[in-house]
Amino acid sequence: MALRGGPPRRLQNNPLGGILRDLDRRSRTTTRRKKPAPPEAIEGPRGPRGPRGEQGPPAVPSAGSVVETGDDGRAVWAYPERYEEAPVLTAVAMSERPAVVVLEDVQEGFAVVRVWQVRPDPVSGLACPVGSGVRVHVTARPARASG
Repeated sequence: MALRGGPPRRLQNNPLGGILRDLDRRSRTTTRRKKPAPPEAIEGPRGPRGPRGEQGPPAVPSAGSVVETGDDGRAVWAYPERYEEAPVLTAVAMSERPAVVVLEDVQEGFAVVRVWQVRPDPVSGLACPVGSGVRVHVTARPARASG
């Protein structure tokens, strides 16, 4: 014996039924436009190339490295060259479990980062740092571009 109505009618109080009902309505309606589509723009011929502009300032050197965390989840990175002021750092942890990198200390010559697990420890319920051996990709750029 066949049932009358499709899934949208049979699932009255179910959110999925509402979605199916809307999809069913949309599939039956045609897309009508009140106004005709605007004509496509016609491009003319290209003009001659303009004069070359002034040369910009030299690129700001950046440094990068991969460091590993110690037992306490900290990693120290000494920059290849000392900066005039504390640089802008970016750090990303490469861990099997979700982790967050926190910049604990940023100086002109070095930086200390600490990697924390995103999910708290199931026993204590507290957030805890990752163990040793987690690789952290760190980059540094001067805080102010000279030029």
